[in-house]
Amino acid sequence: MPHLLRPSLFSLAAMCLASTSFADAPRPQAEPFPLDQIRLEDGIFKQRQDTHLRYLKMVEPDRLLSAFLTRAGLEAKGERYGGWEARDITGHSLGHYLSALSLMYAATGDAELKQRIDYIVQELAAVQEANGDGYVMTVDKSAFEEIRAGKVRASPFNLNGVWVPFYTMHKVFAGLRDAYRYTGSEQALEVEKGMAEWVDSVFSPLTPEQVQEVLRTEHGGMNEVLADLSVDTGDERYLRMAIDYFNHRAVLDPMYEGRDALNGLHGNTQIPKVIGVAREYELTGEERFHTAATSFWDHVVNDRSYVIGGHGEGEHFFPVEEFPNKLTPYTCETCNTYNLHKLTGHLFAWSPDAAEMDFVERSQLNHILANTGHEEGEFGYFLTMESVGVKVFSSEFDSWWCCVGTGLENPARYAEQAYFHSPDGDTLWVNLFLGSRLDWPEKGLKLTQETDFPDDDTTRLIIDAEQPVRLALKLRQPYWCEKPEVKVNGKRVKVDGKPSSYLTLEREWKDGDVVELRLAMSLHSEPLPHSKGEIVSVLYGPSVLAAIVPEEPGIDNPGGERFSDHLAARGKTDAFAPLFVAPSVQKVLAGLKPTRKGFAEFRSKGVVQPQDLTFVPLYRIYDEQYAVYFPLLTQAQWKEREQEIRADRARQQQFEQATVDFIDCGYQQPEVEHELQEQSSRIEEVAGGKGRVADKGGHFSYQVAVDPQEPITLVATYWGSQWQRRTFDIYLDDELLQEATVGPETPGRFYEQQYAVPAELTRGKDHVRVRFQARSDGMAGTLFGLRAMRTGDMPAARE
Repeated sequence: MPHLLRPSLFSLAAMCLASTSFADAPRPQAEPFPLDQIRLEDGIFKQRQDTHLRYLKMVEPDRLLSAFLTRAGLEAKGERYGGWEARDITGHSLGHYLSALSLMYAATGDAELKQRIDYIVQELAAVQEANGDGYVMTVDKSAFEEIRAGKVRASPFNLNGVWVPFYTMHKVFAGLRDAYRYTGSEQALEVEKGMAEWVDSVFSPLTPEQVQEVLRTEHGGMNEVLADLSVDTGDERYLRMAIDYFNHRAVLDPMYEGRDALNGLHGNTQIPKVIGVAREYELTGEERFHTAATSFWDHVVNDRSYVIGGHGEGEHFFPVEEFPNKLTPYTCETCNTYNLHKLTGHLFAWSPDAAEMDFVERSQLNHILANTGHEEGEFGYFLTMESVGVKVFSSEFDSWWCCVGTGLENPARYAEQAYFHSPDGDTLWVNLFLGSRLDWPEKGLKLTQETDFPDDDTTRLIIDAEQPVRLALKLRQPYWCEKPEVKVNGKRVKVDGKPSSYLTLEREWKDGDVVELRLAMSLHSEPLPHSKGEIVSVLYGPSVLAAIVPEEPGIDNPGGERFSDHLAARGKTDAFAPLFVAPSVQKVLAGLKPTRKGFAEFRSKGVVQPQDLTFVPLYRIYDEQYAVYFPLLTQAQWKEREQEIRADRARQQQFEQATVDFIDCGYQQPEVEHELQEQSSRIEEVAGGKGRVADKGGHFSYQVAVDPQEPITLVATYWGSQWQRRTFDIYLDDELLQEATVGPETPGRFYEQQYAVPAELTRGKDHVRVRFQARSDGMAGTLFGLRAMRTGDMPAARE
């Protein structure tokens, strides 16, 4: 069977439907165009794509390959990068980089990228040959030997002592798949097949129960890449491996029933699983897979998302009623939206719906583009919805977060869902408005889209046809546009449509035909979910507007470190969080006045406190302080709260300035950053928050930064409705610091306890290890946050 070139990752057309192996595969209603048939034209998306094309050429493949070679006993040709690449998770970046090169090669045709792809694949083939058994990874195989023998020790992010090994393996699989599909690299397919055989050797001896235990640890989209491998080889055995080895029932069973059981789950652990389930539906036609994919998308996009289209806080799903408490620096992980875009493409192919592309437009413009920097190698992890926020980007070569990996791919994907066509070729969907050229050789047709969208409300579609062709042209009418205008060759055409639908123009199209679509933009608002309309955001057409908040005198380095090796940057500032003060949100909108024609920029007039501000699209914000969500108060409410807000703000500012270090316990990245050590401990979820507790005789500890010259106070956060009092011990560098007791101190809310640290225990030290030790008959915690503060700088307690 010939290999498949240039398919979109979610294209049903990419399946070998001619093969009897997939006879039950459902037929698509729409198919995306291959990336190499679309080229971006002038505009903000092309500018960002060009910037990050340059970055792909700045990255040194040998440095990303280093750990693979040394693990196989070969000599490395470059020094490992820092950040996540210096840890056990090393290798995931190479997989993303290989995918990014392949995607960008398809999107631009740049020959240098193909040379890099071929080199990386050759090196991975050499690694596989040296290992001798199909293995291509950067960690010792002993952990997998234990698994093969039925000895499984799994936690959400650690499997037999290795940090998320199958998550990393998924990225390498995906990179090889993309190298094969977008460049025709047969060697990439052979390496991928060898890896799959090795995976089978690990899982085949296991019982179903042992398989499910392995799947407790994050494993990316292993079901997706194995299903794709079954397509690329025609071997249905790989599809069976995907279903038998990588369908995590604890998470997926509720989805098969269409239920939302996401509270407390790590967001980006789940979405790749669902993409894999969508792929399995496309190859089997099993309805449970369809139900899981569609219901998950609906729950996340329509119930769990912020105005920018991103979701989650601290990487996790939370109870939706907690939205008002979840405006923090750690909202909207960019990886999640990257993956939701991929899932959306599957759903649109099954049953085209304008609402799905409304989501892609919203999140691509206001999240993915907004969280990509202006310079090479700048990719954002979280995009804070807290006021007042600042964007935090990766450093050029020393971060390598997961969101750097997906960020490498995003600029090549901007046009991936812009155009779809029906399988019979009689319908063309125009989904996204961005300057681009589409080449459709099967129809002898080219389509050029000229637009400055979203700065301009008009797009022109110019037809270049070898001969007249009859075609239904479907133009998306976005959710935010009430009255579109359509002209064909300069003449107004009456169209029937409504927001979040398609305007259909069916006719015989000739060379030189021009369609002009005007989508009138206006100011509109959206409330924060479950805020009773008391917290709102503002948009202009598709663009989420952010208020630029000027820096305040006397606040030094307000946002903290902007380019961080890890995630040490605060992502927020101590500037006063602005509010809307007006009798209604309609009065707020009326109080935002355009500053210049044809440009989405507005200035408030008397509706923002404590001062009028300028509002611009969030994607234009770079290093400015900004606010997206605003409490809505009446004038009377503002007068009552003004002094209280100012006093709280001053106290919080002093509190933050006194802080040396802070740990958000129970969440993956803060615990990794602070070198969690634990025995018989677990995560406990309470009131939408996560904390860590140690069971009888167990313990957990963190490496905590301190001031070597100033006395320190530890401030611990507990839940005030603990039903049973717990007494445990707190140690600092193995010295007993405090006997602690927690219990029903403040029912219904969190509270803090302070522990003064004797000066001699921290003098001359930059870090100490703080251990929470459970007694043999009790438990330690639950600890929701731990803060180290300079005692002399702490604010006085509230009266």
